[in-house]
Amino acid sequence: MRTLDRPGAPSRLKHPWPGPKAGRVDEPSPDRPRPERRWLLLIPLAGYVTLLHHVYQHEIVPLFEYLNLVYRTPDTWNYALALGMVAVVAVLMPQRIRRPSDFVLWVLFVMAVVPSIVVPQYADILPASESLELAAVVAAVFLLVVGGARLGPVGSLRVRGIQFFDVWAIVVVLSLITYAYMTLTAGLSFRLVGLGDVWEIRSAYRDQVAASGPVLGYLVRLQGNVLNPLLIARGIYARRWTMALLGGVGQIPIFAATGFKLTLLSIPAIVALALLFRGRGSPRAWTIVAGVVGIIAAALVADALLGSFLYTQVFVNRLFIAPGVVTAAHVMVFADLPKARWGHSFLRPFVDYPYDQVPDHMVGAVMFEQPQTSANASLFGDGYSNLGYGGVLIEAAVLVLLLWAIDGAARHLPLKVSGAILLVPAVALANMSVFTSILSNGFAYAIVLMACLPAAGWDRAEHVRGRSGGPPGTSPGVPR
Repeated sequence: MRTLDRPGAPSRLKHPWPGPKAGRVDEPSPDRPRPERRWLLLIPLAGYVTLLHHVYQHEIVPLFEYLNLVYRTPDTWNYALALGMVAVVAVLMPQRIRRPSDFVLWVLFVMAVVPSIVVPQYADILPASESLELAAVVAAVFLLVVGGARLGPVGSLRVRGIQFFDVWAIVVVLSLITYAYMTLTAGLSFRLVGLGDVWEIRSAYRDQVAASGPVLGYLVRLQGNVLNPLLIARGIYARRWTMALLGGVGQIPIFAATGFKLTLLSIPAIVALALLFRGRGSPRAWTIVAGVVGIIAAALVADALLGSFLYTQVFVNRLFIAPGVVTAAHVMVFADLPKARWGHSFLRPFVDYPYDQVPDHMVGAVMFEQPQTSANASLFGDGYSNLGYGGVLIEAAVLVLLLWAIDGAARHLPLKVSGAILLVPAVALANMSVFTSILSNGFAYAIVLMACLPAAGWDRAEHVRGRSGGPPGTSPGVPR
């Protein structure tokens, strides 16, 4: 007799992610793991901050000192306090990824929060006291975001009544429109260039968008950040390899036309995400931190074997160190200047913008002495350049609303599906204003798409049950 059939035995049935599983009163809730498990996270986290320090001091500074990237020995007490802030934030975050917002928060933590706290302590951009002040603001604001995300409404934004095949028909039509429009404007090419040779392509793409209008940019972001990742994920989970191949191949002409490295790197990233969610509905957060440590270590080993710097530049400097450098640079440049107040952006009709350049290019000109460089920053740097630390709070509040919308739109979906759809927008959010990310980086498209997607049909087993006469589209813990 199975344990489930014994009177009084605890249920083994899975529950939808918004609520905790049933259990004895004295058992810890799944949303509040045992304290000792939380401290295990500090092991890979210590490895992560150690590698960041090593790479900046010994790999980045010797090559990029001409860009004003200078190392200073961090103040012992300030650095200890900053590392303590990182540990406290990590321990207070959800230790299992149960909601789409949890996934987005952990991506932001490793890619924007940790670099913005620790890198300014040894990057000679701000005085030591101001670097510690920045670290405290980043830690406090992000904890407010984490707490706010957990207080979101429990309602669903799901759009009902849309049939399974109707959704995929819309995906196909949008994809055809995107690639047809690209053919007519930017051109359609499957030529791959090196990850370190994309600057000319990006410049040409910006000129093309300026000439043809914003439609090209929106379609490319929709396709490369949301639709193709969805095709790759569905193909992997349902073992429809042709669909996965189409999604992966579809990223190549977008990369060839735009030079967006994230578009190409999203292919292995989604495969890795599929492995992370394989066999478990809510993976532990430490696996994300450990994965980042593995990426950095692999990049260093590859460059050591090849005698190059390409992989460290692409996978370490650009992804994990640059967000911290640029956050400090925004604070340094706009500390004594009038704030932008989003007058270059959505408040342009209402604000008298005092500059000829947007803040990102101003920071590029002052910090790196390269006016053509767009030093785009996350909510911590972008918020400061627009309204000081008050601007950081404003962008954090908008981020909380965005996370609520994400959870509401994806409440009926398996986490592995919403995670794949949100991966590229979440990574882009680590280097962009929250306001810019909603449309330009695909969050709005992702929310609408997730709200329309069916709850079932994502696994091969579901198709098998449907063909054999069983109830198709049922999955443990996922309401139909």
